[in-house]
Amino acid sequence: MSLSDTIISIVDSLTGAAVASLCVSLLVVFFYGLKRQGPTEVQVTDPGSISAELDKAAGATNSWDYRGHTARYFRSAVLPTLLQRAERQGHYLSVNVQVLDPDNVELMDFFAEYRRNANPDRRDYWTRQRAQAEIAATIIRLQLLSYQFSRLNCRVYLASTVSPFTIDLSDTCVIVTREKAGTAALKYPVGSSFYDSTKEDMRLSNRQSTELPLPRSATELDPGSVADVREVLSLLDILQGADDELLSMTLDAYRRPVNPYATA
Repeated sequence: MSLSDTIISIVDSLTGAAVASLCVSLLVVFFYGLKRQGPTEVQVTDPGSISAELDKAAGATNSWDYRGHTARYFRSAVLPTLLQRAERQGHYLSVNVQVLDPDNVELMDFFAEYRRNANPDRRDYWTRQRAQAEIAATIIRLQLLSYQFSRLNCRVYLASTVSPFTIDLSDTCVIVTREKAGTAALKYPVGSSFYDSTKEDMRLSNRQSTELPLPRSATELDPGSVADVREVLSLLDILQGADDELLSMTLDAYRRPVNPYATA
């Protein structure tokens, strides 16, 4: 072979080797990247889609952890969906709910003032009694359902601090919302770093709160009057000595579902 032919042969060999090496490298990076690729870390949910996202999550989970303030939307919309799925598929449902302590007067005043500032158009709606009534309605509902559904494992915790955020954690995602109407939510899917961190945070937060036992009463207590509400609150050992106005507000909150993303 001539010198030029030899050089051309060497160049071709090197070029072929380089191309092959590059292809192998790209394949390794591609497949390794697919293996390491995790779920999208965060999704922004517009205010009008929050209810749908919560309903979707509730329809595909065997557990739910809530941390917030009064849990009125959880009580009226999320909880029924959770129970329907559990009954339809015959599985056990685990629910942990952390709300504010209704007997902490200073905390209730602080929360009411916070809500009034967050929604100036609804300043007349939020008072200490309104907050206490909504929380009491949530706890009464959970107590009743714990009696009615043997497959429901429910634990209630009373917190002593107010956060601007509400956390709803299911088997598929965690949804973070704010009390202020018209504010977008953040959704983190299972497998994301924030989902795992939130799960641990919820566990630690519950441990630092006061657990409220839900007694298994001998009879079904589904309040239909102010007197019934007083009896249930006595059984639960919360809001002892509440006046008729607070009891009436509690009964109204218990009987009337409210969507906070559409109103207050």
